[in-house]
Amino acid sequence: MNTQSEIKFNRIISEGFHKILKPLGFKKKANNFYLRLDELGQIINVQKSVFGTKDQISFTINTGLFLPEHWRGLIYNQNKEIPTFPTEPECLIRKRIGKLRNQHDTWYDIQERTDEAQLISEMRFNISNYILPYFQRYSTKDKLLKILDTEKTILAPFGKLIAYAELGYRTKAINEYRFLLKEHTNESFLNTLREYGKKISP
Repeated sequence: MNTQSEIKFNRIISEGFHKILKPLGFKKKANNFYLRLDELGQIINVQKSVFGTKDQISFTINTGLFLPEHWRGLIYNQNKEIPTFPTEPECLIRKRIGKLRNQHDTWYDIQERTDEAQLISEMRFNISNYILPYFQRYSTKDKLLKILDTEKTILAPFGKLIAYAELGYRTKAINEYRFLLKEHTNESFLNTLREYGKKISP
């Protein structure tokens, strides 16, 4: 049997996320929502804190921009089928709601006495005023390249290098490769980096 907090959380997922995102074409799987566009994918993940309990739930919102070329360019994904419903950690670019709102890392708390209607309203506000406008700004590969060039983001390891290389921006890929060589000393990292470097070597 679910606790009152779990019931409230499920209602927030349903009313604060699914009800808004489904008409826009987002597919739902557990606490994840995915929209596949022509050139990339957009992901919203509602993450529970591992330190919470059934009676005290904390959660945050993660967003991701999934670039198929980047995923396919990863060494361990070679010869694999591109996932039809990728997860947020598989995304090239990842941002939490706190970052989108220019705040510190933001978490929301649910307890037995929490007014879930207020949280539902805030989740809808987050989606309409921060997440969807952010997704709209980076809805194509060309737009996504701008965020790689100009913003500090949570990137997958070797993210820029792989994206530039797979999309055919060889000069940018070479510059990123040289930058990573200078910035890192870990031998395991460098060995993997050199493997990716083979793709852009003359």
